[in-house]
Amino acid sequence: MQRASVVLVVVALIGAAGLAVGAGGAGAVPFEGGFAQMDVEPDDVSMEVAVEPDGDARWTVEYRIRLGTDEEEQAFEELRADVENDTEAYTSRFRDRMASTAATAEEATGRNMTVSNATVTAERRELPQSYGVLTYRFEWTNFAAVDGDRLRVGDAVDGLFLDDSSSLILSWPEGYRLAETTPEPSEVRDRSVVWNGPVDFSAGQPRITAAPAGPLAGIPTAGLLAVVGILVVAGGVVAYRRRIGDGGEGGGVPAAGASGAAASDAAADGAAASGADPGGDETAGAGAAAADDDSASDEEEDPTESEDAPPVDSDLLSNEEQVLRLVESEGGRMKQKRVAEELDWTAAKTSQVVTGLRDEGDLDGFRLGRENVLSLPDYDPEGDPSANGGESDGGGGGDDGEAESGGDEPDGAGATGTD
Repeated sequence: MQRASVVLVVVALIGAAGLAVGAGGAGAVPFEGGFAQMDVEPDDVSMEVAVEPDGDARWTVEYRIRLGTDEEEQAFEELRADVENDTEAYTSRFRDRMASTAATAEEATGRNMTVSNATVTAERRELPQSYGVLTYRFEWTNFAAVDGDRLRVGDAVDGLFLDDSSSLILSWPEGYRLAETTPEPSEVRDRSVVWNGPVDFSAGQPRITAAPAGPLAGIPTAGLLAVVGILVVAGGVVAYRRRIGDGGEGGGVPAAGASGAAASDAAADGAAASGADPGGDETAGAGAAAADDDSASDEEEDPTESEDAPPVDSDLLSNEEQVLRLVESEGGRMKQKRVAEELDWTAAKTSQVVTGLRDEGDLDGFRLGRENVLSLPDYDPEGDPSANGGESDGGGGGDDGEAESGGDEPDGAGATGTD
């Protein structure tokens, strides 16, 4: 039994030290001898490497032996007693072996490397079966290469061989993400990758690259340029759609809008001379509002209007739906000039959309001073104090009842120049 425990320790030391790589990072030395000669054979060997932001790494190497028989139980108990009674002997031998391994890796990578703070423990664990676990821990400085804000891990164990009972776990610091890995790992966890043997890594393997986890951090220059290009194209599409929406939708081009505004002014003058209410025509009202933007901006705002209208998603709603939603959000009544401002439309486009809604009976309108006011068909002027007497400034040419009945007046005169 004593011989079994001694063989376990010696082979464990040799196995851990078998990580050495050859010159130039090629021709790694596999686990020397394996565990076939052991009377108590480990069921698995786990090597976990936790890399820090500065490239240093904390290693944990565990040898797990299932304790299924009385002989295995006795052998491991003797080993545990030896480790506890002469810990320094075990750690010093292990540290010397790993220092030799680090020296070989230092020559291959060109980075100064040291091994320090080696410790060893032997304990029994229930996993849930009973296992004896021999654990070595140590620190390896400059194990990983620091490349700007990236960590490149694996060249210090280039060409490593894992037998069928071994596994390698490489983990990166918190705040980093996995950018690249080769070869494909057996498992990808939250902050680590795992290779389960048997794996015979070739030259240039294993490798992982970890980068800061910010939204754009660690993206290669070509990838970043691609992202910028996509954003530029998207911005151009939005600008083009807005331009089309302002000047060219439904035939409402700027030239036509200007002609409509002129026709509206003429119609309004004629209506005023004959004693008719010029505000009865919606398109004429739009022309008057466009012509008098400077003077109308100084007039008192309709008290029923809200300063902050809810946003309207133009990509999901038609022009008509945008107008109706906006007027509804204002309580059923809103100045046409304010609709144009909120939707960032021209007066001509606003007049065109509003005229179509009035033709369909989805919207009514009336004059309030020199402004055109839009209202929903079910809008109740009796419940709105701003709709009761005294709001007509003389330009409307009619009484309150006439102002409220704008939906019954002739339609389209301003746009066509005819009655």
